[in-house]
Amino acid sequence: QPLALGEGGAWVGYIANLEAGVDKPLLLYFGGSGEIAYNAVARHKDQFPQYAFACVDYPGSQQSSGVMNRRTMQQAALALYDEASALEGVAAGRTAVMGYSFGTGIAAYAAAQRECTALVLLSPYGDTADLYQDMLPVFYSPLRLFITDNINTKAYAKSVEEPVLIVTSDSDTTLPSALAYDLEKRFRRASVTCFVGLPHNGYWKEEAVVEAVRAFVDQYTAPPR
Repeated sequence: QPLALGEGGAWVGYIANLEAGVDKPLLLYFGGSGEIAYNAVARHKDQFPQYAFACVDYPGSQQSSGVMNRRTMQQAALALYDEASALEGVAAGRTAVMGYSFGTGIAAYAAAQRECTALVLLSPYGDTADLYQDMLPVFYSPLRLFITDNINTKAYAKSVEEPVLIVTSDSDTTLPSALAYDLEKRFRRASVTCFVGLPHNGYWKEEAVVEAVRAFVDQYTAPPR
């Protein structure tokens, strides 16, 4: 179902897997370049059926109004957290945050600013400079016109107290595994899982990645069986 977020409903998000009479933990997802909220929710909701799964389109993209920059992306992330976690059918105090690629910086920011049970970062970067190193496709897309500030994952990490899973690959040439291992040192409670042979766009196509992420999130967030 759609979510109208922020003042006047300026930003558009989506949430799936809500069930009447069932309180589910919440999983917030911040996607990479080329991912839009509607498609991300549709793609990933069945991979995490135990969770109310939510995502927001960054300001200035899709139907979310405004200009995309660090401040507005941060505001939209917190609006998604605040409004999705208050919905009927969402279990209080059991919210996990997940980001992929370009979305990992904002995911880390959300976890630093709000209480969560776990944080997952797939193919993360340390700060925006890392994105330029290998010319991440975001900078060939219209998004490059709106990104004007540094999204500093390394700085946000200092304020994240929750357990963190960092997923990387030895064959990711866009955001190499060295970035993941450097980030591991910045968090209080982080671990790296490195897969073999996965390209940057291959994480969600690999069932072993989905299983590893699901097991980690379940460990800290899912209701007891």
